[in-house]
Amino acid sequence: MNHHPDRHSGLHPDRLPFLPPLAAALIRLHYRSCKFTIIGREHEEFAYGSHDPVLLTCWHFAFPTVIYRYRDHGALVMVSRSRDGEWAARVVTRMGFRCFRGSPGKGGSTALKQLISHIQAARGGGFIADGSQGPPRIAQKGILLLARYSRAPLIPVSMAAHPCWRVHSWDRTVLPKPFSSIVMALGPPLWVPRDVSAEDLETARCELEASLNRLTDQAEEAVRKTGRSKGH
Repeated sequence: MNHHPDRHSGLHPDRLPFLPPLAAALIRLHYRSCKFTIIGREHEEFAYGSHDPVLLTCWHFAFPTVIYRYRDHGALVMVSRSRDGEWAARVVTRMGFRCFRGSPGKGGSTALKQLISHIQAARGGGFIADGSQGPPRIAQKGILLLARYSRAPLIPVSMAAHPCWRVHSWDRTVLPKPFSSIVMALGPPLWVPRDVSAEDLETARCELEASLNRLTDQAEEAVRKTGRSKGH
């Protein structure tokens, strides 16, 4: 996931090298207490079984759970070059991901080519559809361009959890509580042709956005039903 923390810590991870592996271990322990239900499992199996690169994409609010679910497969995630980004990179590396540091938007075509090369070497990756700054649940064109030039299909994925915490941030990040029920919802792959027109690219962007919002609604409805059944 292309995660860019909002604040900049003054403490470098080299000062406390035990914290990233400890954080990764606690994340694993926390999520193991939760029960996962998968909607659209055939799309998840397609991503796992593909011999070509595949790009999973989600809304920013879902990234902690998506990081856990798709751990230990060597997928690529994008992390900023900030000091907070260094903390995040060390944690997600411990979760079994590869990290691309920086943004192709800031590095131009050279950075984009490097990112695509890393995606192909890692056989895919995970990226956030609404970016690092939002607005929330509005798909940005960057993920479509990445799919276009890497020739990798986009697999939309969203989630919901009950009970959960909601972070007071622009994206309202979802953090499942211990022993919660988590529903992951995946949609069919979306391919972006190399010769796509500007008009068709916008159509694909709207399609991705609608798919992610539909999957979010499906996951929230399913987890509400789970909560009601437990109440009985």
